[in-house]
Amino acid sequence: MGAIYRPKQRLKYPGREGKISQSPFIAIDIDHFKHINDTYGHDAGDDVLKNFTKIVTKLLRQEDLLCRVGGEEFAILLPNTSLSQAEQVAERIRRTTAVTPINVTAEHAEQALWLTASLGVTTILDNEKALKPALKRADIGLYQAKENGRNQVVVNAA
Repeated sequence: MGAIYRPKQRLKYPGREGKISQSPFIAIDIDHFKHINDTYGHDAGDDVLKNFTKIVTKLLRQEDLLCRVGGEEFAILLPNTSLSQAEQVAERIRRTTAVTPINVTAEHAEQALWLTASLGVTTILDNEKALKPALKRADIGLYQAKENGRNQVVVNAA
């Protein structure tokens, strides 16, 4: 998992040095991203990823951490945030993504693409020493969102 947003940021917060338990965690997947790569090419796909990252970054706080997990999947750690607040953040990301055109160059012409995203939200538990279990729970929510028709937020509380 590679940090995109403030890559030199450390996971240290006042009164919680080195602790990330009880922090909400969001998994995001850009819907139909393979279709974008197949239709418009990988350069356009790269433009989509860069612009999507900019959209999400504008919606986050300084202490939030956005990472690219792989391909078109991203994760966000939201310290000092309740699960219901994290759900609101996820919904804001989903809505903003759906109404923001992303301009890409394909076949020597600029084109506006409209994206949607599916998101899964969970919380890192006190007994979890790594992010992997939370990522798995968030992914379960994300895939439920996809199975339910995409462009949704699903909370998978522990």
